[in-house]
Amino acid sequence: VIPAVLPSLSPDARAELRGKLLSWLRDVASVKQEEVVVRNKVALIYVGLLKCDYPMSWPTGWKDLVALLDRGQNLVDFFLRVLATFDQEVISDEVPRGPEERQRSQQIKHAMRENDIVQLAECWYTILTSFRQSAPQLVVDCLKAVTTYVVWIEILVVANDKFLSAICGLISEAGPCASEACECLAAVIGKKMPAGKKVQMLEQLQILRRLEACVHRSATDSQLLIHEAELLNSVGEVALEAYVDLRVQADAESATLAQAAWRFLESLMPFVFFSFSHQEYQIAGSVEPFLTEFFVKVKGFVADPKDLAANGPCHSVGLDQVRPILTQTLPLIIQRIAYPEWFQHHDPNFEDDERHIAFLEFRRSLTKIFKRIFLVDDQLGFQFVQASVAQLTQRLASVRPMEVDAVLYLYKEAGEIVKDVTQHLQAQGPLAGCFVQLVDCESLVKADHWAVQMGLMEIYVKYGRIFALHAELFARYGQRVLEAFVGSSGIRSTNPLVVTRACFMFGRFVKLAKKQINPLTVQIHSALQDLLVVQYIPSALLPVQADGSLTKVVIKGSLKVEDQACLYEALASLVAGAPPEEMQAPLQLLLQGPAGNLNDMLSGSSSSRAASDMPGFAGWAGRSIEAIATVSKAFTVQHACTALAWEEVMAVVARILEKFSSQLNREVGLWRAALFLCRRMVEVLGEQFLTTLDILLPFLYATNDQTDLAELSIFAHHVVCQYQRATQPLLQKWLHLIFLRPYVVWQQLPEGSEQLKREKLELGCALLQLLKEAAQRCPAALLEPMLLGAGTGARHGQEMTNFLLLGLLGFA
Repeated sequence: VIPAVLPSLSPDARAELRGKLLSWLRDVASVKQEEVVVRNKVALIYVGLLKCDYPMSWPTGWKDLVALLDRGQNLVDFFLRVLATFDQEVISDEVPRGPEERQRSQQIKHAMRENDIVQLAECWYTILTSFRQSAPQLVVDCLKAVTTYVVWIEILVVANDKFLSAICGLISEAGPCASEACECLAAVIGKKMPAGKKVQMLEQLQILRRLEACVHRSATDSQLLIHEAELLNSVGEVALEAYVDLRVQADAESATLAQAAWRFLESLMPFVFFSFSHQEYQIAGSVEPFLTEFFVKVKGFVADPKDLAANGPCHSVGLDQVRPILTQTLPLIIQRIAYPEWFQHHDPNFEDDERHIAFLEFRRSLTKIFKRIFLVDDQLGFQFVQASVAQLTQRLASVRPMEVDAVLYLYKEAGEIVKDVTQHLQAQGPLAGCFVQLVDCESLVKADHWAVQMGLMEIYVKYGRIFALHAELFARYGQRVLEAFVGSSGIRSTNPLVVTRACFMFGRFVKLAKKQINPLTVQIHSALQDLLVVQYIPSALLPVQADGSLTKVVIKGSLKVEDQACLYEALASLVAGAPPEEMQAPLQLLLQGPAGNLNDMLSGSSSSRAASDMPGFAGWAGRSIEAIATVSKAFTVQHACTALAWEEVMAVVARILEKFSSQLNREVGLWRAALFLCRRMVEVLGEQFLTTLDILLPFLYATNDQTDLAELSIFAHHVVCQYQRATQPLLQKWLHLIFLRPYVVWQQLPEGSEQLKREKLELGCALLQLLKEAAQRCPAALLEPMLLGAGTGARHGQEMTNFLLLGLLGFA
């Protein structure tokens, strides 16, 4: 109740309350251990009185409290609670305050600086030195108070030899107060002031000597080491900021101080590197912000001939001064960027784990530092990568897999720094030599650890263009790399993660050296043939999909659908890159498997078996057609020599759709696969596809699903755009189906929710787009039924007119 009514009390009443409160503190609180909640509430009352009456009506508010401290620990505890509460209630900028409150806060701070801070600082010092053994919690609370108040008090009351010796002594003791002492010292050093004064303070207070005396190099308390690393990080950031500010000034004094700041940074680096080299990533990560900021700016520190002009900075450093720092940083990056043993890879249970997220962020920061070093001294960066790769290949047996992964990862990232990797490889630059060293190390290429295997795949794709630029290297190492992809280190690995990555990266790799790999297409197909088989799966074994989509399952010993698709796409790209006269045979070989499945379903024993499991065989047909469509992605109408093969396949697909026409609504997977293939054939066969499309359209439109019909309308729009006037006969024959089926469904769609309204709008817009394009490209196909009218049996003509009028009204 009392804090709430304090502002409304009369001055005399508040004066009487102050007297009672001081008497209670002197006579009761000093000898009675009150509960924490009572101590906190009484501290809040004391702060409320200070806020109302200090300094005008109660100039001795702080002195009265200080005078009670010799009465024992209870009063010291109360004093520290008042300091903490006073900051929250009166001073802290983190608490939202109105203009009057902020003005009052400034008045109180000014009065305290003038009258009380020196005495308060003496009390802090006494607490730090008197209770470190008997009541360490009081020392911790006192350090927190200093950390809070140092932001706005006169810095010299704590930034002096006596005070800092006490703080550093607490760090050196490594007791319960050490971590808080680190934060307190960081706050003192981080006090805002002009850059020149900051450098002078760092020198006068001998901060480096103090750090040398108090920072631990062999402690086992990881939390203390983290706090010490954070302290070093803060000191580094302060010195770096001062140097950046000073070096751009023009006067001689700033140049001298900038030189002193640089010397300070050089001397601080061994402390930073000690923390950065620690195997615990939390300790190493605590100095990463300073290192990141340093390497962001260090390129600008290195002397440039242009800086010698009158307007250049007053201080720069030579590359020879920076290089020792770079040289020490690079090997530590490899050590720190390697995944620790506790890290759980590809486990969804740890995706949101704070420790894992923090390490991944730390790893990304290290990668940025690594790249920044190249910007400062690319020659040193390349030399380091070369040395790392050489050491890896020479001492592979003694290197842990995650360390191998770290070297491979940084080697890959080095390629991101080079502006033109192709030119670099053509000129046989340092990274080209590293690649040759890696693929020349057979034991590395055949390594059986998943992380190494996946790291190598990244390397093969990043630098694989070298095989196209230097054919002699493919003759020597190409077979080895291909075997790594298709063998037990890649696609046939027992680790499903490696398999998936290998299938994806293999497709990217073959495109880099297509000319060199192309003669081996048949061999590669033979090596992968068993993995390209599209298996029949009885529908009884498949879980029901709510949306009717193609159910994805994996049969033991076979690939996932997505992985198999990657292989089909990779092989198709090789076939498409062959000379026209050599293209037909390998394409037929590649299509033989999935097309053969379709032929089997249409004849012989499979046809009779299909009758007993129509959904299962329809799904099998859908997966086979999807594989054929995936192969077609590598081909265009320019590959005219393959047209016959595609026409033969499409004839079989048409018969399949006819056979399973009763399953097109229920087993949507087959329908979607067929539409996917039709989209591809527009690009592959050109106008030749119109004949086949004439057969397929009735089957494709045998659906009443609004989403499917919207997709079909978009497809029909694409066909009209692609073939233009050549589409007219097709439209004249099938417009009643192409328009009327979606239109009837559109009319019947409900509008009871925003979602339903949106679905209806999407179908209506797709249909309008189709009619608009048809009107521009093939006007006769639309005008004829519209002019003939319903009286001649052309019902869709009248309905089109109605629909277009509704479109003009915005479907109102």
